[in-house]
Amino acid sequence: MKQNWLKAILPHLAAIGIFLILATVYCAPVLEGKVVNQSDMMNVQGMAKEAKDYYQQTGDVPLWSNSMFGGMPTYVVYTGPNPNKISVLNKAVCLFLPDPINMLFLAMLCMYVLACVLDIKYWIRIAGAIAFAFCTYNVIIIDVGHITKMYDIALMPAVFAGILLTYKKRYLSGAALTLLATALFIYNNHLQVIYYALICILVVAIAAFIRAQKQGELPAFFKASAILVAMGIISILPNMNSLLITHEYTDYTMRGSKSELTIHSPEESGTSKKDEKSTGLDIDYAYDWSYGVGESFTMLIPGYAGNSSSARPGPGSNTYEALVKIGAPEAQAEQILQQAPFPMYHGDQPKGTSGPVYVGAIICLLVMMAFLIVRSWHMWWLIPITIIGFILSWGNHFMVINEFLFYHLPYYNKFRAPAMALVIPSFSFVVMAILALQEIVAGTLSTPVLLKKLQYGTIATAGVIVVFGMVGSSMMSMTSHHDAQLLTSFTQYFGGEENAKSIIRGLEKDRAALVMKDSFRSLVFILIAAAALWAYLKSKINIKVLAVIIIGAITIDLWQQDKKYLNNDSFVDESTFMAELQPTAADLEIKKDPDPYYRVWNLSAPLDNAAPSYFHKNIGGYSPAKLWIYQDMLDHLLIPAYQHIASGKPTAQDMRILNMLNTKYLIYPGQNNQLVPQRNPDAYGNAWFVKGIVYAPDANSEMTTLQSLNVKDSAVVDKRFEPKLGGAFQPVADSAATIKLTKYGLNNLEYASSNSQEGFAVFSDIYYPAGWYAYIDGKETDIIRTNYGLRGLKIPAGQHKIEMKFAPPTYFKGVKIAGISSILLILLVIAGFVGQALLDKKQAPGAK
Repeated sequence: MKQNWLKAILPHLAAIGIFLILATVYCAPVLEGKVVNQSDMMNVQGMAKEAKDYYQQTGDVPLWSNSMFGGMPTYVVYTGPNPNKISVLNKAVCLFLPDPINMLFLAMLCMYVLACVLDIKYWIRIAGAIAFAFCTYNVIIIDVGHITKMYDIALMPAVFAGILLTYKKRYLSGAALTLLATALFIYNNHLQVIYYALICILVVAIAAFIRAQKQGELPAFFKASAILVAMGIISILPNMNSLLITHEYTDYTMRGSKSELTIHSPEESGTSKKDEKSTGLDIDYAYDWSYGVGESFTMLIPGYAGNSSSARPGPGSNTYEALVKIGAPEAQAEQILQQAPFPMYHGDQPKGTSGPVYVGAIICLLVMMAFLIVRSWHMWWLIPITIIGFILSWGNHFMVINEFLFYHLPYYNKFRAPAMALVIPSFSFVVMAILALQEIVAGTLSTPVLLKKLQYGTIATAGVIVVFGMVGSSMMSMTSHHDAQLLTSFTQYFGGEENAKSIIRGLEKDRAALVMKDSFRSLVFILIAAAALWAYLKSKINIKVLAVIIIGAITIDLWQQDKKYLNNDSFVDESTFMAELQPTAADLEIKKDPDPYYRVWNLSAPLDNAAPSYFHKNIGGYSPAKLWIYQDMLDHLLIPAYQHIASGKPTAQDMRILNMLNTKYLIYPGQNNQLVPQRNPDAYGNAWFVKGIVYAPDANSEMTTLQSLNVKDSAVVDKRFEPKLGGAFQPVADSAATIKLTKYGLNNLEYASSNSQEGFAVFSDIYYPAGWYAYIDGKETDIIRTNYGLRGLKIPAGQHKIEMKFAPPTYFKGVKIAGISSILLILLVIAGFVGQALLDKKQAPGAK
């Protein structure tokens, strides 16, 4: 019995060893203590710094941060140790490997598990695992730092493995695997990937129903489906600490709610009407980064759209020759190519891309073969989800369907960047490919039939390359969205329009040359795989040689492309990574101020940059889910102020708005790239009493009033809050009134006020009703939304202690549920696998 067990487990351990070696070799600099220099992770460091410091200093869970966008919840950033014990399993399934080795390893492991469930031959499982993990999209998102997205992409095959195992009537192990994979999937919480997976799961369920009906096995289908629904519900419970509070928070963000404004910001003047139909994001904003229909050929030809926006021609290129021809010395031409923008990317994403979605030429050949030879019911769901993935990814390039989906598909308008939907075909292509390979080597079809289908598949795939790649490179437009702008700037810098046009023509030739080069490259890999399959079917080589050729060719193909995006240069020492977050002289000077709570505006950094948040309470920041109320303030107040200040012409109202936000310091770019801090002596402080209130009939009026109101003396309040103030309340002017911050914390603030008459205080804190509570001398009082995005309180005459506490009940409820249910879930997973093993042993032939 022991020998049988070892014999069964050793191949799996060998596969795990192969995956570990591949992931480690690819990310070898990690062994030297280096980390990936991820741009998005730099923002994460800035976003989380204040919250992490607060937890280390106090031991209290940080639920609010003032370090970005004037203040916002920390739910999507950092809330201290996770009560969900699934966090330990999340590391365990990756063998506690360091980033990003763990992500590539996990992706291979999960696809291998799915291939096992599909009863795929051993070597084909390994080929599929490698192909799935090393899809270019995966290494690109690792490079830029989309960590949770990569984890959920990696886990997708395991989720489907659990579902399919359950539909195979392996109820206990299927339930356990589904429970484990889905709990991990939700734990990593990339909601857009989860959303796509749910769509695909629905398609799988429909296909399984049709199959069960055809085979007269509907009772088994309903039993499996009931188990899967139960496992899905249970898998949600350990993640309630994040799901409940995220759901609540979403209602106040750009993704889950609509701005109350219907007027245009100065930036939007003269543009199309605001998207009033959407209950989430505006459709134009949401459909940024829509993959082009023709651009989808990058699945087969990686350079079809010019690779990434940062890719540029090199020495010896047509662009280089054009520069030399107009008089640039060779050395200078090389320098110009390195410094000036010469984007090779010419696809349909105006804002650019970090790289193509390329699944591998051999995988595409095998997908074509799957269409011809695979008759498994799995094609009933694989083909539909592939079509769905492509259509969704096309976004605004296929509005005949996607406009309807945006406005009618539940929750779809909460997400942006439709190109992300290509995670679906990136997954389904690999599954179809391994099913095709399985069919070829299984011997269920005759050799003559397979040879004929191989011929058809090869001709079809190669034909696509020849027609759309090789011939198409000389016929299709190689113009990018930025070429008109480039022409204008090149005309200025290179001595006239004719010289500029010659450089643009050179750039277009380089783009066409890249398409031709990558087309030829893909064709070579297709012919290698086709030749190996032909030789195997003709008994010229055995299956071991075929395995080596296919696995080797797939690995080489993807590895070469991946190294364009995530390579040794992508890794840096920890000190180098943190160097960008080292304080400047300006930061150090400002940090000398003992005041615990004021804001800083670094005018050298964009408003969507979280680096200043690492050191200061930042006016700007970075967040994929900003509060819509602050986004409105950015659009209508702060971005115009930034433009005025940058041009040297700030208005009095610009400064009043900054004063209202307690912007005590501004950092200006100075000479020799030195940053210069400037104290703003007019900042209003943490709170102040006003002499009057203007009641606005609606949000539009509130914003337009704010754009000209003297907010030092007056406040504007939406009329809907009037009842909470006891009617049309007007504070009594009191020049001697004071209100001062006496205690600063992320979850609690305390003030001391003194006022001879009943007054109204404005606080320079962002209004967020889902969790903030105010108390005057221990008695709760209403917080009034003031000046569109700030907090206000009606304060009785006299001296008072004022407290503001952030204690969202939803969060604490979720924490309790997560802590208990995560332990129960782990026990259920263990019980499921053990129970299935005992049942199999009992049902084994010869068992007593």
